[in-house]
Amino acid sequence: MSEVVGLFPSQHQAQDAVDRLTDLGYDAGTVGYVDRHRDQGGEIVTDPDHFDDDHDMEHHEVAEEAGKGAAGGAIGGAAVGAGAALLASAGLVLIPGVGPFLAAGTIAGVLGSTAVGAAGGAVLGGATGAIFGAVEEHEHADHDTSRHYRERVSEGDAMVSVDADSMETAKVADVMRQAGATDVNVYGDEGWVAVD
Repeated sequence: MSEVVGLFPSQHQAQDAVDRLTDLGYDAGTVGYVDRHRDQGGEIVTDPDHFDDDHDMEHHEVAEEAGKGAAGGAIGGAAVGAGAALLASAGLVLIPGVGPFLAAGTIAGVLGSTAVGAAGGAVLGGATGAIFGAVEEHEHADHDTSRHYRERVSEGDAMVSVDADSMETAKVADVMRQAGATDVNVYGDEGWVAVD
């Protein structure tokens, strides 16, 4: 199994990719989404101390509202389908030293369960680990592609990843490009590989 990872200049394009992938039979168990959290004015929140860890209920409410906001912004008034539901489920994940992100699907599962441990040296798995994990401990974290993805997402691009069979990676990459992906790469057992 490999992960096809695409970068999108806007949530709208990422949503289009998720919708297209959902139409092909991919779901929240195979599709992941991550984007920078933005304040009510649309500005990216970069302060890792933006949320106070002593207010768990407030975090939950903020995550709920952020998820609704992400879905609303990405859908743009369109009917809510399975892909839109994935983005609607996005919640806040605080990556130590980087700041708050919206994450959904497979990426939320990885970041949500272990991101806090990343600061202590825990290694996140797969492409998400290579991009957001503990750099000094992840085999591929210093790779140029990992750095490029981390920088672009940190600057505001949305990222979609799909767990796909190696026979399907080119097809998934084409779907992402048709939806507006500016970069598409595949992450497998040997790290980043080019996709045709």
